[in-house]
Amino acid sequence: MKPLNLDNRPCSPISSNCVIWQGPDIPCIKLCTGDTVSDVIEKLATELCAIMDTLKITNYDLSCFNLMACPPDDFQKLIQLLIDRVCAIENINNSEATGSSTPRGIRSTSTCPDCVVTVAECFIVGTQSTMQLVDYVNMIGTRICSLTQEIFNLQNQIDDLNVRVTVLESTVPPVYTLPTISTGCLQSYISGSPATAGIDIVLNALLNDATIGYCALIGATGEPAEISAAVLSQCITDLDQPLAALPTVTTFSAFYAGSWVQAGDLNTAADAINNIWIALCDIYNYVSNFNVDINVQDTNTVNLTFSSGVLSADVQDTGWVKLVGFDTYMNDTAGTLYEYPQVRRIGNQLHFKGFVVIPLAETTSALRPWLYTSTVNNYEEDPSTGNATTIVTPYQGTGGVILNTFGSVQFNRNGAGNAESVLPTSVIPAGYQLDGGYSHPSLYVYARRTIKIGVDTSSMLTSLFSVNISETGILSLGLVKNSEESNINGSNDAWDTSHLNYIISHVTSGESVPQFKTGTNIVHSLAGGGTSDLNLDFPVAYTYPFTCNANDQTEVGGFFLSITGLTAFISPCGTLIPTPIPCP
Repeated sequence: MKPLNLDNRPCSPISSNCVIWQGPDIPCIKLCTGDTVSDVIEKLATELCAIMDTLKITNYDLSCFNLMACPPDDFQKLIQLLIDRVCAIENINNSEATGSSTPRGIRSTSTCPDCVVTVAECFIVGTQSTMQLVDYVNMIGTRICSLTQEIFNLQNQIDDLNVRVTVLESTVPPVYTLPTISTGCLQSYISGSPATAGIDIVLNALLNDATIGYCALIGATGEPAEISAAVLSQCITDLDQPLAALPTVTTFSAFYAGSWVQAGDLNTAADAINNIWIALCDIYNYVSNFNVDINVQDTNTVNLTFSSGVLSADVQDTGWVKLVGFDTYMNDTAGTLYEYPQVRRIGNQLHFKGFVVIPLAETTSALRPWLYTSTVNNYEEDPSTGNATTIVTPYQGTGGVILNTFGSVQFNRNGAGNAESVLPTSVIPAGYQLDGGYSHPSLYVYARRTIKIGVDTSSMLTSLFSVNISETGILSLGLVKNSEESNINGSNDAWDTSHLNYIISHVTSGESVPQFKTGTNIVHSLAGGGTSDLNLDFPVAYTYPFTCNANDQTEVGGFFLSITGLTAFISPCGTLIPTPIPCP
């Protein structure tokens, strides 16, 4: 076997403690599979020493042989001596029968070879230290044969171990390479940003990276036990004291001494959670125990109310409020059949409903109020005379309307001849504006005026208006004339040319009123195909009491229409009402 200090370059020496026995178990020397080579050699050497001690000649007492010559000096000569003596003994027995003498060197007794001899220590059984010579010799022979076989086996095993150890000593030790794994979310935190890296590199980043590493994490959040303790912190209950005793901003940390984490020591998430709990619990207990009033401020969308420790929020709703400028001539007493024009603000949105009426002018400076009940409509007939009302000119004095030549009507005229906002200040503060102009979702709204055309007989004039409200709250109606003038070619010749005029009244005083239901009327149908004159029945009994072009702003007095469906929005950045939206 090669010694460990052998210069075996380029190979590297290996310790016998790193080589294991892979042969079978050998119970007689207590050798097991998996023992190191060091253990195997130690056990073999121990057994060999025991055998050598057994074979040592000086351990045996040969005095009984009365040897005249030199005693044997090795175990082989001892065995040979024993064999010779046994043979001599057997020859003596034979010689007695023939009268031969005893061989030289043998002590002959009448009882030998069945004589008693003292045995070696290793042959003592219990307390018996003597035995018959023949038995003793047989036992020695058996033991010698057994030892010889064991020595042979041990020599074979030692030779095999020598081969194995030589192979191991000549083998280049293996080099272990750590596996690579995906770097995942750690990729950008590892030098070179590799998609995969050695497990030791990934583990080092996971533990020690100053940004994402676990050590940095617990340094920022605190240890798990600290976080758990902070989350499970209970509210401070020692608040049953006068208000004056409660902490101020300057004494807050002192008030919570022992539990409040000072600013200089506030380093981790656990510290922050701890202080948050204290602050929240203090606020809750302070409010619930002392019922302290909290100042709240309404917005243009929400009404805030704090009462008995409860903060409630209701959507801002003004309810329905009458529009300004119509009470000059419109009857709003209970029991009337019309719906007075109103507005309602819910949050930022304004909703409109009801009817608006274009007032009639008795004379240039006199207004005819609109009386409209279940029995009276003074815009249809004069209640005092029963005669048809023939006025068509809108009232343009204070409280009336403003007429624009391009075909529009504006309401709520002031003394200076300008239109004012129809929005009440209870809905929109004075000077407050909408965030832009708005129109009714229908491009044109149907308008009508009831007229008397005979005894107990009435008809109706019709027109179309667009409904608009400006950002300053000016309510206006636009005639079809307005669209014709602005969208066709901008000249007066364009007025009354669009087909919308088929449903706009163009009537002349004294002319007959058409009757569309008459059987001879073929304006809308014809029995046969081809061209034909269009017949329309005009009964003699019914004539128009006045002339009216319902597409002319100067002749639309007495018409009324619904503004229900018109909506608008107030500006979110107004300054007169606090708003929840931060604006520049």
